[in-house]
Amino acid sequence: MRRGVVLLMVSGLLLAGCLGGNEEAISFNGHQYNPPIDAPDFTLTDQNGNDVSLSDFDGKVVVVAFTYTSCTDICPIIEANMNYMAGELGDSYGQDVVYLSITIDPLRDTPEVLAQYVTDNGYDWPHLTSTDFELLKGIWSSWGVAVNSSMIDMHINGEMNTSEHDSDGDHDIDGESMMHSVITMMPDNSTAEYQVNHAQLPENATGYNLTTDAFNMNNVSFTAPDSQYGHYMENISGVGAPSDYSWWWSLYLWNETNSAWEESQVGIDAVEVSHHQPHIAWVASNANISNLPTPTEEVYDVGHSTVTYIVDRNGQKRVAWVGSDWSPDEFLEDIRALI
Repeated sequence: MRRGVVLLMVSGLLLAGCLGGNEEAISFNGHQYNPPIDAPDFTLTDQNGNDVSLSDFDGKVVVVAFTYTSCTDICPIIEANMNYMAGELGDSYGQDVVYLSITIDPLRDTPEVLAQYVTDNGYDWPHLTSTDFELLKGIWSSWGVAVNSSMIDMHINGEMNTSEHDSDGDHDIDGESMMHSVITMMPDNSTAEYQVNHAQLPENATGYNLTTDAFNMNNVSFTAPDSQYGHYMENISGVGAPSDYSWWWSLYLWNETNSAWEESQVGIDAVEVSHHQPHIAWVASNANISNLPTPTEEVYDVGHSTVTYIVDRNGQKRVAWVGSDWSPDEFLEDIRALI
């Protein structure tokens, strides 16, 4: 699986120490900045389409988290902990303390996706994104969070198809980054799987486009002549259907709803490759279809480590909590120490 890595570059942190000067010394449970440093300002778009800046909350304690909605392990823990702490803060939450969650996956985390995410999870704080990917990359860097941005770079360079829409007319967010499989099953029941990233396919890709890309990328020889009915498979890896039609190459489509293979009722040129129709298979008609394997499901992953900051009323970074293996009650003590 293609996996991104989030590298944490929390600099200038000391595990202990005091502030010095005229300010009363405070001991924190998390990684402490000594001395505190100014938190870089930013302006991003929240789930409601409104501009939100860090400086909007001058005079308040701000918790800044870097998460994304399709994350399945670390990010949900961080966000759930934040929600728990909001409840524990009572009236101080909103009045003295605010939260900001910044996405590290802007290709998928549009305002609409973020709005659905906060509704589904019962969260009430701004979740921020931007269509200005260079701006976001600068924010990640200035805050000490380095994100694998290869998919974003592909998009910026025009190498990613971002205009696909699903059958209901809605933008297919995951379709831009998912992996499609082409599986072959020979007459002897042997199988092989070839994968293509959706970003490498042309706009409005068909099953024929997916087949040719998958085979060409993996140096699989094939012949698929065109006819008045469209392209049909004649030969794969030197194995051709006999002239007596004792067997032939059959096209199967993966049914996402039923998680099962079904013989296609249309030709390969009429198959629209999308999130709803992600995988195809070419099967020798005399093979045992029950042995056709389930396609490997892969989508790009941004990474699973992150850092959450506490910014004081003066707009300075004071504490950083790395990853998600931290106690929300100890984090809460650090927040209350700054109120």
